[in-house]
Amino acid sequence: MPTEALTSPPPDDERTLLLLGLLTAQDRHGYEINDFIERTLHHVISLKKATAYQLLERLESHGLIGSRVEQHGQRPNRRVYQITGAGRARFGEMLRDQLAREEALILTGNVPVMFAENLTPGETLEALRRRLEGVEARLRLYDTYNLPCTVGVGLAMERIRVLTQADRDWLARTIARLERSAAQVPAGEAAGG
Repeated sequence: MPTEALTSPPPDDERTLLLLGLLTAQDRHGYEINDFIERTLHHVISLKKATAYQLLERLESHGLIGSRVEQHGQRPNRRVYQITGAGRARFGEMLRDQLAREEALILTGNVPVMFAENLTPGETLEALRRRLEGVEARLRLYDTYNLPCTVGVGLAMERIRVLTQADRDWLARTIARLERSAAQVPAGEAAGG
């Protein structure tokens, strides 16, 4: 048994749940896993190739997955991963725990909002309008997605869409409020004088 399995607990974050979940459906080689995540799930989770391979190694060191080397024709060897019985049990535990867990939504983009008063009102409004345009474009992109998917992936995408709509609504309300405030400030004060 590898030393790491004896010294560190098995990983148990969402990325690990994703990898185990993908392997519950079928055995997969690393490139296939990464390609599927990149093409299909990039709006659901961020997982870099190098991190995925490191996690696969850790899961294997803990006996949650196994691997074998396969060769097809003249192609290079590839490592194919499969979930073990212990991995299926761990996947079930993690899924129940993570699905029930309430966590604060800590989204990127909050820090620049915190410091917005360091810009002029006009700069703040311009930046927020650009952000709103980007959020609206993202929502239009989500509306074009009509891929066949499992019920669970559909629920995840619906959640992402609803949270993005909430961000759009917050931006629109905030921009309107800041525009009203800017209209009430005398012209000389708004220019910093």
